[in-house]
Amino acid sequence: MDFIFEILFELALEGTIELSKNVKVPKYIRFPALILIILFFMAVIALMIIFGIAFLKDDLFFGVLMIGLGVFFLIAGIVKFCGYYRKRKSERSA
Repeated sequence: MDFIFEILFELALEGTIELSKNVKVPKYIRFPALILIILFFMAVIALMIIFGIAFLKDDLFFGVLMIGLGVFFLIAGIVKFCGYYRKRKSERSA
């Protein structure tokens, strides 16, 4: 059962990512797909930070670790998105 869920999620995420990169797909399909991907990853990051805050009372090290990982993933995602946006912008202007 776990294997089936893994395959379904992988197909959904990878397919949506490839769909959002394809210029031949209409914008009204690409943009909602991209928004769904961003919302999914933001939810995972938010849950990491919330669990980190909740665990601060019980285990300080684990709580700080979870918050640190959440913040790291947030910053890494923003840097990746900005880099991809700048790359696409320079390709269009050239």
